[in-house]
Amino acid sequence: MKILTARYPSVFETAFGNTENSAKDQLSGIKIKTGGNWYIVGNLAKNGGINPGRITNTSPGETDFDILFKSSLLQLTDRTKQPLVVTTGFPFSTYNIYKTAAEQFFKKRHFLVEYDTRTFNNDGRITNTSFEIDSYEVIPEIVGCIIGLKKILDNKQPQNFIAISLGFGTIEGGMASGDGLVHRTCFSSHGLQYAIDNLGKELSKKYYLEMRNNHQLDEAMMKGFIYLNRTKIDIKEQRKEILQQYYREVIAPLLRHYFTDRDYERCEKIYLMGGGVYYPEIIDAFKEEYGDSIPVEVAPDPENLASVGYLYNSFRISDKNHQRCAGIDIGNSSTVVSVFYNENSNGTVNGTANGTAK
Repeated sequence: MKILTARYPSVFETAFGNTENSAKDQLSGIKIKTGGNWYIVGNLAKNGGINPGRITNTSPGETDFDILFKSSLLQLTDRTKQPLVVTTGFPFSTYNIYKTAAEQFFKKRHFLVEYDTRTFNNDGRITNTSFEIDSYEVIPEIVGCIIGLKKILDNKQPQNFIAISLGFGTIEGGMASGDGLVHRTCFSSHGLQYAIDNLGKELSKKYYLEMRNNHQLDEAMMKGFIYLNRTKIDIKEQRKEILQQYYREVIAPLLRHYFTDRDYERCEKIYLMGGGVYYPEIIDAFKEEYGDSIPVEVAPDPENLASVGYLYNSFRISDKNHQRCAGIDIGNSSTVVSVFYNENSNGTVNGTANGTAK
């Protein structure tokens, strides 16, 4: 079985005005109704909204979680069979707090999603689709990342390694051994938003940021430039200084606190994952820290590992029917949905696919 992964930004905004013919497909044209209001979600909100965003590390009881979860269910249409088996997760910092609330959320079992297909289809309309969840599990995000990494590497992964996920809302980490997760080494702390907040403070000394929120500054930081007052401002030097400070004052102390020399003696490799791997400044800081003593490597498919791990966990708790399983990672920066799929004889995917096949 292969894996199909769909990813969209974890941002939304209340929809006003005409949104017809504003996207090329469902993934880039998500518009759903919940709580009596219409919302544009993901790329449609990012490109067509004014101030799209979400609360960082929101609880399952918040509207943010409901909107993003229902949007993720849409990505399962025509790609899975019901009733569904679903796994999702939370960072270690919120896992114990939110697990019970998440279980209460999923106990509804039946979710009715009302959405508008006119955003990407000339013949579209307002549609209602019902999704039934048979079983579910909520696990720590870093556990999902490690499961996903092991499955992707298959028999090539080392027996003892450190996994570090560099996310928008949190940085997660822990050591995996042949016997399982070493819980003493697991941590969760300030993610890249810490650095993005500092970038905003630094830029506001010289420029009017036009009420840009963290998600919009995140995009600018990734690009290395921002347009302000119709002028392109290069921010690569500020980004370098801020990310080096982030590593020095947040990441390095975590590594010293949670990992001992004995852990490093057993560790064969350090894997980095999450959206932060696309900042070379952070990767270089890790490699400088460990030099030639421990190899530091960017994990394959780094942004999707948690969702892939959740998918394999769903398969574990299911009746081994691949077509009913889903892994849903509702991240602070992106929401990622993974399912299994079969290829037919001519190499095309059975069903429609808006994501990327891995």
